[in-house]
Amino acid sequence: MLWLLKLSIIAQWVQSVRIVNMRVPEAIQYGTRDKVTLDCEYNTRNVTGLVVKWFYNDRSQQVYQWIPPQKPQALGLLKHKLDLNFKVSNDPYTQQRALRIVQPVPELTGNYTCVVSTFLAEDERTRPMTIFVPEKKFELVVDRLNNVLLDIICVVKGVYPMPELAIFIANRPQEANSSIKLEEGRYTAVTSVVVRVEAFPPTAETLCCVHVPLANYHNCTRKIFYRDEPPKPLVHPKSAHTQSVPDRGNRLVHSSYLFLLIIVHLSRIVVT
Repeated sequence: MLWLLKLSIIAQWVQSVRIVNMRVPEAIQYGTRDKVTLDCEYNTRNVTGLVVKWFYNDRSQQVYQWIPPQKPQALGLLKHKLDLNFKVSNDPYTQQRALRIVQPVPELTGNYTCVVSTFLAEDERTRPMTIFVPEKKFELVVDRLNNVLLDIICVVKGVYPMPELAIFIANRPQEANSSIKLEEGRYTAVTSVVVRVEAFPPTAETLCCVHVPLANYHNCTRKIFYRDEPPKPLVHPKSAHTQSVPDRGNRLVHSSYLFLLIIVHLSRIVVT
């Protein structure tokens, strides 16, 4: 029985640190918030040797450390990016457990891991955070190559993180050729497809959609495609009649001028 009692006491000590809630914003649009808080709420029965650490991208990079009652430290990626005076509570053993990021930028997108430990116990949790940038340019070009083929090109620029593009015609997804590149921390994506005109109804909606999975962001641009060339506008009969009037008037003026010259010439002959 004695060993069972000891085992029970050890189990209580081992479970003396437990993270009960971790609050990390899943997605933030860049430029909409000047500060963001990542919180790691925990309970502990023993504060001996208490240490709170935060890591970026699991445990690959340590970005924060707090050992009460000492001042917290910002490390690595978050050095000079944290408000180290921020306190999330009045409890001296939990008040500076959270990260207060100032001016969050897209490059801070990733997984954040909170690790809380004492001399006898440890607990951790991980949550992702995405700081996304919507597109600065979104263009859809529908070009009729000839009476048989249609060329569709969709371009999106200035997006972060990596986007996905899809083309639809009359609500049908198209198998398109796509390319993507990263320039100065932002993505440019291009997708295109050549289709046969006869494969679609006389009037169809052409749609290009951009999707950023990490941010759950979705946007579309559209154009209406006409299978047959629109007819040329007809000239109204009144327009043709109206245009002929100035010509007839000019002929009358010219005739009157010639008649007047003839009269003047004849009068000169009579006088002579």
